[in-house]
Amino acid sequence: MNNFSYPSNIICQESHLVNNNPKRGFVGVVGVFMKGQRYTGMIIMLVFLLALISPVAGLVDGRYTEIPSSTGPLDKDNPELISILKTHTAYVGVMQQARMDGVISYIDRISNGAGSINLRWIQDDYLTAASSISLLYTSDEITAAREEMRAQSIRFSDETKAQIVAFNGSDAELRVSTNATEADAETSFVRMPDAIWLEKGSARLTAFNTSAEKRENLLLTLSRRGVDITDAKILSDQIDARRTELQDVVINKKNSAVLSLNGVISKLNNQFRSSVDDALKNHEIQLKAAALMAMK
Repeated sequence: MNNFSYPSNIICQESHLVNNNPKRGFVGVVGVFMKGQRYTGMIIMLVFLLALISPVAGLVDGRYTEIPSSTGPLDKDNPELISILKTHTAYVGVMQQARMDGVISYIDRISNGAGSINLRWIQDDYLTAASSISLLYTSDEITAAREEMRAQSIRFSDETKAQIVAFNGSDAELRVSTNATEADAETSFVRMPDAIWLEKGSARLTAFNTSAEKRENLLLTLSRRGVDITDAKILSDQIDARRTELQDVVINKKNSAVLSLNGVISKLNNQFRSSVDDALKNHEIQLKAAALMAMK
């Protein structure tokens, strides 16, 4: 089995993107959006913003995972500055989502679908934080959301390492998978800036609907395998019932409400996931009991 080190790279965000290719990363994306337009003031603030970024997360493979500081000479809640920060974070989020997709695809392949469920749930949590940023208006709120994104990235990295060990994976093969999904994402938003879906005001609702579709597919798969999903289905329906409330939050741009609602949905999600875990364990017990009975 190869010594596996790549998952820690999955949490390297803006500094990794910019340092590896000066034409990529936040500056490159802002350049695309500003092309042909006069945003001298915003460019000046961009320079200040980059100067304010402090490496508070610690060193990861020789690079810092950078989280913007909330203090500095400029008004940290200046609307134009906040807009630039949102664009930056949306880009980071899309690229991280792409890398996670590559990991999940690879783990699915080597585990025949058995090792990716927790990775998918962690990705959902990451995108919940990332997709909420378009609805936030203060530097402190955005910085807190970015910290949550970083925390979920670390969880994703740890879970990836565990699955690689469990299914005898290869770091080289994983790199091929993640490089491919990352390249596809870059191509999409270079050709079509609108491809950075996390920047849109409707991003939180999009992430919610995607998560709901994943839950439905999971429950259908488990049901076909004979797993009792009664309790999990009830919890899934309770999560879906929050869609109307979330739609109101998105339409009316209620920044404080989205954070509160995220907390409610997160609690329900955790209950749903625990219910699925219990259902799978009970199903495994039933299968073993049936096998023992058949041997008598």
